[in-house]
Amino acid sequence: MPATLPESEPAAADTIADHFDHFFRTVLATDEALVSPVCFRYITREPHPFGNLAVVSRSATAADVTRDAGPLCDEAFPSAIVFADAGTPEQLGAAEELGFVHGERMPLMSVTPGTLAATALPEGYTCREVTPDENDAWAEAVAAGYGLPLSVGHLFSVGRAHERCPGAARYFVVEHDGEMVATSLVYLHDGLAGIYGVSTRPEHRAKGLGAHLTAEPLRRAWDEGYTVGLLQASEMGAPVYRRIGFKSHGSMELLVRIPE
Repeated sequence: MPATLPESEPAAADTIADHFDHFFRTVLATDEALVSPVCFRYITREPHPFGNLAVVSRSATAADVTRDAGPLCDEAFPSAIVFADAGTPEQLGAAEELGFVHGERMPLMSVTPGTLAATALPEGYTCREVTPDENDAWAEAVAAGYGLPLSVGHLFSVGRAHERCPGAARYFVVEHDGEMVATSLVYLHDGLAGIYGVSTRPEHRAKGLGAHLTAEPLRRAWDEGYTVGLLQASEMGAPVYRRIGFKSHGSMELLVRIPE
């Protein structure tokens, strides 16, 4: 059943953060991932912070952070912690003692059919939904757009979602001259349409591709009765989303650890 966000800003932010947490636990969880009430963590040992990540819940104690994020520090690979909100002083202190430093505040944003702006693609670009048999091509495109190792791109991929949550995640691309140059996906959960995986290859940026790949999947969700779209933005990406009608409700805190 389609749902709406709570009216209070803190509760709306919590709902968006919970959607993010559910998507990561459902789709990105490796076979060895930690999945507990207070933390979701995976470790790939790839040389990128998002290859070794812990998502920490609002209820986690400082001891929980130390215990569950500690394995991210066992080897010399970059890693990251995302707190489901801004993080309590105790949570942030525990992360800092492990060697993590502030990365950025990631806005939690939403949009409705009445506020979502029209978008269009430049000439020569087309948008379409992809199928599970295009798994490898989509994973390569999202990895190239984010600057991720290919194995981390595969964590987001079509095939994993098709197996783990059939029908809940739908994947999209913009193509140019037969190449996938930008990606996104919409994850339908708890009555809300969440946008994830918005990426564009560097040579195709500043053309409105990401904005269109955010809006078009939501327009299709509106056709199915959904009335709220949501996402977690980077600080750099947030102005793009505001221009097409999204508003902020709060933020999640990202900390990173980059060994020398």
